[in-house]
Amino acid sequence: MEDFLKDVYTSIYKKWILFQQIDNCQIMLSSKDQNKIILETKYGVANVIFYKFNIIELNVISKIDQESCFFLHFQMNNINHAINLFYEMVECLKTLIKKPKIKILLCCSGGLTTTYFAYKIDEAIQLFALDYEIAATGYNELFKKGEQYDVILLAPQVSFMYAKVKKIFKDKYLLNIPAQVFAKYDVKEILNLVDQELIKKRNKNGQVQLLSIRNKTITFHRKILCISLFRNRNRIHIAYRLYQSQSDIIVNNETIKQRITIQDIYDVIDTVLLNYPGIEVIGFSTPGIVNNGFATTASINGFDDMNYKKLFTSKYSQKFIITNDVNTTAIGYHATQNQYSSIVLLFQPMSTKAGAGIIIDNKLINGKHNVAGEMKYLPVNLLEKGANVYKTPEDIIKIVKYISLSIISVIGPEAIVIFCSLLPNIEDLENELKTVLPQEYIPRLIKIDDIQEYIFLGQTIICT
Repeated sequence: MEDFLKDVYTSIYKKWILFQQIDNCQIMLSSKDQNKIILETKYGVANVIFYKFNIIELNVISKIDQESCFFLHFQMNNINHAINLFYEMVECLKTLIKKPKIKILLCCSGGLTTTYFAYKIDEAIQLFALDYEIAATGYNELFKKGEQYDVILLAPQVSFMYAKVKKIFKDKYLLNIPAQVFAKYDVKEILNLVDQELIKKRNKNGQVQLLSIRNKTITFHRKILCISLFRNRNRIHIAYRLYQSQSDIIVNNETIKQRITIQDIYDVIDTVLLNYPGIEVIGFSTPGIVNNGFATTASINGFDDMNYKKLFTSKYSQKFIITNDVNTTAIGYHATQNQYSSIVLLFQPMSTKAGAGIIIDNKLINGKHNVAGEMKYLPVNLLEKGANVYKTPEDIIKIVKYISLSIISVIGPEAIVIFCSLLPNIEDLENELKTVLPQEYIPRLIKIDDIQEYIFLGQTIICT
């Protein structure tokens, strides 16, 4: 599309948005910035921001927890695509309209006693028109449901699990219900406890903590754009970062949507290339088996069988390096230490099968068709009946124990690095392994709490 037409369509798009009418939503042009349109509801704020080169930003932020629920940039190339993205943003904003201020989950051993308590609390919520939503669950379902709630209350019979639950739900408000409050079904006191906890401020740090490379030096002779596709809860993220050097980040951003298409990835690439021409190489990591640029079993709707190499090379002149996300993480982690030459990085999600990045003698092992590390094909995973076996930390320790035994028996690495949000203590896993293996056979077990920085670091290594 010619620049003149882009300017025209952008102007039309801006006026079209201002003429929209959405229930329970105020749409206005910002009084401080004429290039910004604000859509505001009781529970959320959306912004449409217009930049140079006809680049447009759409974002939605929850007023309750300041969480970014929707975020992307795109260039005006197609008016229909722009309109569809606006509708997606509005759909996300509407979900916040329906969302209560605070979602509270009560948990006991089986869910029966807390169900009655939740019923009594809900009566008070309705009577006093409080912006709360209350539900009850048993311990076996807590780790599956807990991510959807803001506050988790543990009944006295499961209060001894507080430390374990807190390690898994680090960002949640977690309270033990006092025995006397629970015994009396004291609704007033439990709501007071919740209010007091919510007053406490969260300590958020948005700075990027760069990882240091210990066993090699990377010298950049060109800009590197790194893109990482992953799922987080019920949203899809396209994280992207443009490096001038390993310690010099020019762009650090992400697209956040409930569902994505290949066009969303194109929008990321187009926007960065427009602002920073001259990029020669782009690294792209994705879940699934990646073989010669073709990805399968990615566990993201619409992305199970994608020929990224064909899609990207038919549209762009840049060199694309397409990798599996866990393998890329393993390369990144390996570069941050110089103690072990043979490691296995195990990624165990809560609801899908595990994957592993295998490095032996400082070299990544891909195997035939790059299937090495696909732990879902291990007999232990084939015998388990579906994802419901991973409901609790106890279930996870069991499955990770069996996978670790397979890794140790076949590979015998010096260290196993584990990323698993449902595994609270690495010591629990080590104790389980000791019931089967002599101490000297057990490799160093290391738990990491985030993989995104390792993915970006791994991509820069692969792309240089």
